[in-house]
Amino acid sequence: MDFIWLPVLQLTEIEGQLIITGHSLGGSVASLFTLWLLDGNLLKPKCRPFCITFGSPLIGDFGLQHSIWNSFFLHVVSNQDPVPGLFLPSGRGRSTPTSSHSQTTGYKPFGTYFLCSELGCACFDYPDLILGLLKVISSEVAGGSQDVDYGGILRNLKERAICKGLPQVGERFADPFSAGIIMELETIGFNQTKLLQHNIDINAVIRKMEAEARILSQKNKASDAKKLNDIKRDMTQIEWYKKNSKVLNTGYYDCFKNQGSKRDISVEQFRGNLTMYWEDMVAQLQRKPEKEGAKFRTRWLYAGTVYRRMVEPLDIAAFYREGGTDYINNGRSPHYKLLQQWYEEDVKPPSRDKLDSKKQKVSSILTEDSCFWAHVEEAILSCELLKSANCTLEQGKSSWDNLVKFEEYVMEQINNYAVSPEIFLGESSFMKWWGLYEGYIDTRSNSHRSPLISFMKNRSYRQYG
Repeated sequence: MDFIWLPVLQLTEIEGQLIITGHSLGGSVASLFTLWLLDGNLLKPKCRPFCITFGSPLIGDFGLQHSIWNSFFLHVVSNQDPVPGLFLPSGRGRSTPTSSHSQTTGYKPFGTYFLCSELGCACFDYPDLILGLLKVISSEVAGGSQDVDYGGILRNLKERAICKGLPQVGERFADPFSAGIIMELETIGFNQTKLLQHNIDINAVIRKMEAEARILSQKNKASDAKKLNDIKRDMTQIEWYKKNSKVLNTGYYDCFKNQGSKRDISVEQFRGNLTMYWEDMVAQLQRKPEKEGAKFRTRWLYAGTVYRRMVEPLDIAAFYREGGTDYINNGRSPHYKLLQQWYEEDVKPPSRDKLDSKKQKVSSILTEDSCFWAHVEEAILSCELLKSANCTLEQGKSSWDNLVKFEEYVMEQINNYAVSPEIFLGESSFMKWWGLYEGYIDTRSNSHRSPLISFMKNRSYRQYG
């Protein structure tokens, strides 16, 4: 049997989502390319990849079936296309979707499969069922090459329902789960009689799907409960560390940055645990379909925001302690960027009443901008550069412009009651910046004035919070 393979691979960006498509062998290339992008974190946070293949051969194994990236793949297969069945697992005689042999050898399907026939189309994501259906298709089209017009299939989708309701299915099955699967199979011409002819007991497959779903649900609930208890414990430890650091007139940001005691070093473990948890949580949210992910993000948004505001300052402290510069562009983790993006998409501008409420509670808040201390560190570096004998005219102008912007930024945060009073503790990095900056502006011939300078010189920060 001879085939003409057209390895076409195409990349398209639509509203921030990268769409990767491929036909036939090009579909395999598209899948591998998408996996490479996902595994290497090679995409911008807002650019989510999605791979669509048409008539692609199998490329995965049992491990890839259980990949964390399954929701990023859609494979379109026609029941007239022999190519998806090229690398099906070989076995003695006919193997069923529930046989142990089908789980251990050969190539396996992964992702969601969109199966099309002249009767209609339906989606499946259960690997063993998909494998069985591909074997049926392969046996029926074997012995000859089919030129499948996938473009025509897509055009026809606009004119018909993907999965039309079959009333008789609901009459035969009281269980909606079973009824849904049977309905989809019959929509594309796979009735029970036909499946049995290929040794596929659909009732056994459905029972196995239900059992696996129950087991997975129970495991996830138990695991989530334990993880939740662990992160609550670690957050409590950091909150306690924050409270104790305030007594030292320093604040937890600078205590952690200076690493002056064993207590400062031990908090590293809690920071690491929380970061691993939330990096994994954000990765899970990215993998979920858009609608489901949006609901999940809303449910976890408050906890994620508290974590970001509490823990990211510690990341910033470690970054500058190690001599880093420009944390926002050079050191910030993608999961912080996504947590901030989701928060900003959901939050509404504060009303006057809300500002009054924030004013009353400002003494106990976390600084809202989790990158506040990165801005402070860059302002300190700008002050030090301005005072340096090696500062060029161009560097001086750039540093001064940055400091003026920083003034405006800080005053805006203060006016919105968006910063913790801890920034005004005597030994904090912010007060270090103010000492450098005040000394510099006092030496300028044309004395610079601004709302923040007046606020600081008049010691108004003592009444803040």
